[in-house]
Amino acid sequence: LVSIHYASLDPLDVNLLAGTYEDRFQIDTFPFVPGFDVAGQVVALGPECLRLSVGDRVALCLGVKESCSKGTTFGPGGALAEYCVCPEGQVSKVPDTLLLSAVAGLPLAGLTAYQALFTGKGASSTGGSLGDVKEGSNVLVLGGDRGTGHLAVQMAKHKGANVVTTAPLEKVHWLERIGASQVLDYKKEDWL
Repeated sequence: LVSIHYASLDPLDVNLLAGTYEDRFQIDTFPFVPGFDVAGQVVALGPECLRLSVGDRVALCLGVKESCSKGTTFGPGGALAEYCVCPEGQVSKVPDTLLLSAVAGLPLAGLTAYQALFTGKGASSTGGSLGDVKEGSNVLVLGGDRGTGHLAVQMAKHKGANVVTTAPLEKVHWLERIGASQVLDYKKEDWL
């Protein structure tokens, strides 16, 4: 059980509430409390919890698939409540050197960037394998100035990849500072 200190909303939350994902994720458990990204503190543990302790500072993503699917035991969502329940495997400890307010928006965007870059489960439009970024890889991040994009730029750079991204002119210097080798101004350059 996690006491929620901070929560963040993503475009996913807005689209889910608007019914955009009704064909994939139906909310059939009520009351429904929106939100999936949480930063807070563990206040109680289930009997199978082995890695966490009461008092741990944590960040987590309740997971749209995990919490909005039939048969779930802890959903749907719930980040905008005072407390939430989440499987231990979806929880990360937050070091004391980081503010909980600074990490509340990381779980979903960070997981999305990580999965796209490193899990090897993607495929290109020509059927080639994607998602195995390593040192020397060339990576194109569309929207490097956005929530998931700026995290992908940093993760790929950390792995030693050559990172090219698209963004408006006013974001070029910032993206170069966080790891982009080249920033294409999508408003002026034909980058296709």
